[in-house]
Amino acid sequence: MFCAFFLFGLLPMLAQPGLDSAKSGSIGLVLSGGGAKAMAHIGALRVIERAGIKVDYISGTSMGAIVGAMYALGYSVDEIEAYLRQVDWQALLTNEVPRNRLSFFDRKTENRYLLNFPVYEGRPRLPVGLNYGQYILKELSLLSQQAYRYERFSDFPIPFLCVATDLETGKLRVFEEGRLIDALRSSTAFPSLFTPYGFEGHLYVDGGVLNNYPVKQLKEKGIQHIIGVDVQDLLYTKNELNSVVRVLEQTSSFIRVSDYKEQLRYTDVLIKPDIPEAGLTTFELFDEIVKRGEEAALAQLPALMEMAGKSIPEQTESVSALPMQEFYIHKINIKGLEENTRNYVLGKLRIREGEMCDLGRVNRGMDQLYGSHHFTYVDYTLSEADTGYAFNLNLTENSSLAQFRVGLNYNDDYKTALLLNYTKRNLLFKNDRLSADLAVGDNTRTLLNYFVDRGYIPTLGAKFRSNRFTFRGYTAGKPVVQRVYQDYSLDFFIQSTLYDAYAIGGGIQLENVEINQDLNFAGEEGLNKSFLNYYGFVDFDSFDDANYPSRGFKLQAQGRIIAEQRSFQRFFEPSSVVDVGYSQALSFGGRFSLITRLWGATTIGPNLDDPYKVYLGSMGKEYINYIQPFIGYRYMELIGRNALMARGDLFFEAWRNHFFTLKGNLGKLEPTFNGLFGSDVVLDGYSVGYSYKSPLGPLEINLAGSTNHARLYTYVRLGFWF
Repeated sequence: MFCAFFLFGLLPMLAQPGLDSAKSGSIGLVLSGGGAKAMAHIGALRVIERAGIKVDYISGTSMGAIVGAMYALGYSVDEIEAYLRQVDWQALLTNEVPRNRLSFFDRKTENRYLLNFPVYEGRPRLPVGLNYGQYILKELSLLSQQAYRYERFSDFPIPFLCVATDLETGKLRVFEEGRLIDALRSSTAFPSLFTPYGFEGHLYVDGGVLNNYPVKQLKEKGIQHIIGVDVQDLLYTKNELNSVVRVLEQTSSFIRVSDYKEQLRYTDVLIKPDIPEAGLTTFELFDEIVKRGEEAALAQLPALMEMAGKSIPEQTESVSALPMQEFYIHKINIKGLEENTRNYVLGKLRIREGEMCDLGRVNRGMDQLYGSHHFTYVDYTLSEADTGYAFNLNLTENSSLAQFRVGLNYNDDYKTALLLNYTKRNLLFKNDRLSADLAVGDNTRTLLNYFVDRGYIPTLGAKFRSNRFTFRGYTAGKPVVQRVYQDYSLDFFIQSTLYDAYAIGGGIQLENVEINQDLNFAGEEGLNKSFLNYYGFVDFDSFDDANYPSRGFKLQAQGRIIAEQRSFQRFFEPSSVVDVGYSQALSFGGRFSLITRLWGATTIGPNLDDPYKVYLGSMGKEYINYIQPFIGYRYMELIGRNALMARGDLFFEAWRNHFFTLKGNLGKLEPTFNGLFGSDVVLDGYSVGYSYKSPLGPLEINLAGSTNHARLYTYVRLGFWF
């Protein structure tokens, strides 16, 4: 009877979580959060291993949780360092999807806007954070790929836990099981920098809000000796509060200061690197931060070696945690679909059941799904299947498929404009898209576009466009008249898109153009005509950046039959224009990039009215009809029927986001097509300039000229082109 009572009394103790893992001489490791400063954990781990210590349990917060999870899964210190070095931290902090992985329509418009507001119930709202953290989820899917082997975090080669803060209740959540992706994304959701992470009906933010140094949780596991690596700066002085990020750090530090001092009582060896110049986002100091972590740990080397002598290391089987670069997909499981179809998701993902798949394809597929704007989160895990693996895709559908966006631009051609945009997806049908642009300023412009994205299946779309701007006519390089251009056009078109990069289609266009003479000038007649046009086009765009591409190419070709008409009762003899443009972006030497461009246009048939003539001049980006930029001349200064030109833009990035530019072009503009190849008259132009990738968009300042005349021009542009 006594034995029975004894056993029943002992059972609750045996059932305490983690107690069975405690042993004499057990060593726990605590890794604090700290953003980029957490790279110091790498240097500290290297010294801890050198001291001969085998860690028995790891706890971590935020970035410390990521480093700790990798070490617990079996990554070596060198592998952790190599992996974290290759992460594009700038992309992680901005959550930018590579442009060449957006949908075809989005890559044409995404780089126009400064501000983006989700629309709920017809009203724009402020976003709940600057960054949804999709890039983090993508990286977590990769680095935790091998976690499918384990049911609980305590089953890892080194048992592991991490913490996050429940935003609704203000309570600490300790993660010890479930998907490692969810635990780490919750723990790293630093307020304001990243949106809260929602799953299982809760919203979580960074564990560091309540506990950035989770040592108590290890003590509750029965761990006897604690090594702590602490990279946090608890409270900055007034003079040190010199950035938005530091202010955010400070506001989240008040709660945990008193608790932190209590936590230190449980720490036997504290490694605290001194990195005053580093902050949450200073990943450019990677090497220096790792070095400081190693130096701080070396200062504690005697204490670490003494602790190593007290431990009783267990023999554990070495397990590689590096992600598989290639694997066979037996089945694809998709979770989270309500508004979207499985076929749509698979079309964006572009991996198939019963095929080998590599990480490059997975990476592209996840970017394309997120870049569709139909999902706020996209991640995946693997699990073992009968043959190969099951690919488990986890999606969170975007609850706001409408956006209100704002852009701003100044350029010497169109002057100042404020761009207002409303975009709605799934308006009438699944996978459709309505986009309405209104540019308000010196020259008002509008663009309304509706299209159903069905991939390669031809689909009907509609577009309405209007433009207003002033331009000058020139004789012998001197302005003789200033005119006001106004057009309205309505297009109905059929288009197929392949791989979100190629667009092939054709359509019919009704267009009315008015060209009125400025009252300050005299001697030119006005124009008010309507046209019925037919066209076909091919458009390919794989540039990785709309403004400063370093790789990819663009191919745009269009043939258009243009005919004046009056009230659909009288039609005049049509003419045709064919134009083809090809651009290639190259990067070399690390800091240099080159964009080359070839463009040509030819007119077939009678002379066209002014709206459809070929014009060359100025240094803008994308004008309407056959108006093309040509360095060394003013906007629309040169006019003709047939043109051929070659251009090169060389960029040198002197320091981050600051460029010096050298641009040049050669061209021919002739009344006949044969004249393009027979005439000796060659146009040229060159420019030197400075460009800055500013928060408001690209800033360009150029000084341009030509060997054909003695005039010099300046060209200034600020903001995203639209």
